[in-house]
Amino acid sequence: MPVSPQERTAITEQTTVDFRRDLDRLSPDDRASVVETLRRSYELLRVSPRSLFARAQRPLPIHLKDGLSSSLYSLRAGHDIRLIVAVDDDPVFGQTLVTLFRAVRHDQVECSYRSIAHLLYGNQIERQNGAR
Repeated sequence: MPVSPQERTAITEQTTVDFRRDLDRLSPDDRASVVETLRRSYELLRVSPRSLFARAQRPLPIHLKDGLSSSLYSLRAGHDIRLIVAVDDDPVFGQTLVTLFRAVRHDQVECSYRSIAHLLYGNQIERQNGAR
């Protein structure tokens, strides 16, 4: 039985191998920034999801077929680090799934974001003016 939005406070974090590898390569200070960003983001997700989504960015537009919307975002973690994450509601189990895909330098975010979008959505991405 679905859980009401007021009761949805459980956040389930999933990480990819790439994210874990990225995290291992960061300096201790950058790693601490990532941890703090995630802590604050999860708190916002629990109490004020709109505030989180107002801060999250989408470096590139992703237009999916049939009017579906992407759940892929970029979060700023410190001056130079960007986290590429997906945030998905799971009403059946009353939880929010957060998948951490990458932790990259800001100059790599568009390329990584595009790559993850193609991995996730594949042929569900609508082509805009013949672009991929």
